[in-house]
Formats: sequence, C-alpha cells, structure tokens
Amino acid sequence: MLKIAFKDIKLFITDRRALMMTFFMPIALISIFAMAFGGETERNARPMEILVSNLDNSPTSIDVITKIDSLPAIAVRRIPIDSAERLVRTGDESAVLIFNKGFGDSLNEGKTLPLEMKFDPSKAAETGMLQQALTSNLMQMLGKDLMIKRAENKAMIGQKNMDSMSRAIIHGQIVANYNANANETNPVAIEMNPVVEEKQSSPGLIQAVSGTAVMMLLFGLAAMGAGLLEEKENGTLKRLLYAPIRANNILFGKTIASMLMAMLQLCVLFFYAAFAFHLDLGKNVPALITMMLTTAFACSGFGMFLASIAKSRQQVQVLSSVIVLSMSAIGGSMIPTFLMPAFMQKISVISINYWSIQGFYDIYWRNLAFTDTAFLMRPLMLIAIGTAMMFLSQLFFKKNVLNLS
Repeated sequence: MLKIAFKDIKLFITDRRALMMTFFMPIALISIFAMAFGGETERNARPMEILVSNLDNSPTSIDVITKIDSLPAIAVRRIPIDSAERLVRTGDESAVLIFNKGFGDSLNEGKTLPLEMKFDPSKAAETGMLQQALTSNLMQMLGKDLMIKRAENKAMIGQKNMDSMSRAIIHGQIVANYNANANETNPVAIEMNPVVEEKQSSPGLIQAVSGTAVMMLLFGLAAMGAGLLEEKENGTLKRLLYAPIRANNILFGKTIASMLMAMLQLCVLFFYAAFAFHLDLGKNVPALITMMLTTAFACSGFGMFLASIAKSRQQVQVLSSVIVLSMSAIGGSMIPTFLMPAFMQKISVISINYWSIQGFYDIYWRNLAFTDTAFLMRPLMLIAIGTAMMFLSQLFFKKNVLNLS
C-alpha cells in the first residue's frame, strides 16, 4: 500500500504539467488577485489624484486649490477644462473638479459655492471616493467660515447701525450654534455631472461582454494553435512539408483559420448579448468591426506564439491556462482596471485584454467617433501586439515545431 502511494507521488512530482497546475498557477492567480484587492496598504498610502480646472482664477480659489494639494491623501493636477473633459471622456481619468467663475466672491459672501465635478459614470466607485475625500476636506477648510458668514449676513440685514457689542454677541451666538450643529451641517456641496451621458448599455454589461469574450477567445485560439503540435505528433506536419509549400505558409494558414474562428466566436457572443441584454450592435458599426478584426488578429497571433514556443500539446495547455488567466486578470477581464492599484494599472497595458476592452468601452460607453485618436489607439496597439506575436511565432516555429526529430 505504501509502495503504491510513494509510486504515485513520484509520478506526480515528475509530471511538470501537474506541478504547474497544482502549484504555479494558483500562486500566480493568488498574487494577482491579492495585489488587486488586498493591496489596501499601498492604495491608502498613495494619494488620490484629482484633475482640477480653475475657471475662477481668483486669489481665494488659488489658495483653496493649494491647500487641497497640500493634503497627504490628495494630489492635485491642474489642467485646462477642455483637456480635463477630454481625459475623462476617453476614460484616461475618472473625474475633474471645476472651480467655476464666482467661487471667490461666493465664499466671501457666504453663498453656495460654484463647485462642480464632471465624472465618468463607468468609474462610479473611484469617483465616489474622490467626492467623499474632497467634500470632507473642503468642509474642514471652508465649512465653518462659510456658515458663519451666511448666518451673519442673515442676522445683520437691516441692522447696519447695531453697536459693536451687539454685533459681538450675535457673532458669538452664531459660532456657538454652528459648533453645536457642525456634524449635521454640510455647507460645502459639489455638483456632480457625468461627462458621458447615460447609455442603454451599462458599464457592467460592456465589461461582462467584452471581458469574457476576449478571455474565452484567448483560450480557444490557444487550443487551435496547439493543433500544430498535434499534427507534428501525428505525422501530418511532416507530410505537409513534403508538399510544394513553404513552411511559413503553414503557419499563416493556421493564423487565417484562427482569425475566421475568432470572428465567428465574437459575432456569436455579441449577437447573443444583443438578443439577451439589448446590446446595440448598430452603434458605430465601422468601429465595432475594426475592434473585432484587430482583437481576432492579436488573439490569433497569441495562439500561434504559444504553439511555436511549446514542445508538446500538454505544454500549450499549461502555458495557456497560466498566461491567459494572468493576462485576463491584469487586463481587466476579471477585475475592472480602475479598481486596481496604480502599479497594476500601468502593467495592464501589456495585455491584449486591456486594449480590446477599452476599445469596446469607447464604442458603447464613451461614444467616441471612429476617427477619434483615442479610439484608434486601441486597434493600432492590437495590430502591433499581433504583428509582434506573429514575428516571434515564425522564429520559434522553425526552431521548435519544424524540428521533426
């Protein structure tokens, strides 16, 4: 009995695929999810960045912005309003705080402050944290003076000739009333306005459809790429090489087949989303077709690359499980990127998932035109990734797959 047990353990240890699936892949996924969801220390230590546009440009508004920037939890990035709205609309930033004209006069006169935050509704969680932090700190900076000024103006109406002692008594009563009710009073309010209009397709639906579609596409095309190695093992590839055909044409033929299957899979998934969840397939059709084609090309290149660097079909299965799940996690298929710590948001751009998902957001949520440079960056990056993958695939294909010994 013990001999059987030791024999099975020995076989398990010598099976690299089993070891990878048992230990390496769970460790990789735990690390990614822990950094994304459990990195609270890093997230709390890092200041929240907020774009600020000062349309008032008064000494008062400049002073308030400087005070906000001095807070350890908030980092201010001063930027013109047009540029700020553009960054929010294209999804590069979550919100911009606007000091509208008349801010300084309103504060000095005790009136409602013309503060406005324009935000991307798809990043509601991040925007909510910014709003809460700004409101709390502005309340500490301006709340007391603003409420006292309002109360003084109200109490002093028609009493300009009041003696200084009476004024002092009234002022003391106002301060006492404010201090007694400070926790119930919020004179500092930020007007919240979405820079992107509400659409029929919600951010959650776009995330679910595009994120899942790209992740499953990567798995499927990795399996198709592994067909090269199966043909090598079965001897089919050797017979193909006897035919009057160049070796690279075999690789390109496999890539074309992968792209056709990828387009079919994407069409089926998007038509299902349109039927079941009312995703509008008629919106910006040229951009949608472009994103599908470039996503299919990048994913096909990835599948061929995996097949060309592996020595067996089993290796492709292990590598695809680890790489696709990891790439999907950091690229936004499993976790929206804006929820991740800053360093993970930076490395997410290396994944196919990130550029594809952002492109579909541009179409269905941000409503960017096909010719918009922010949108065009997504398919161009996918083309670049796919081209790089195909170039590397050719190199390793000759070295690994065509080595028929």
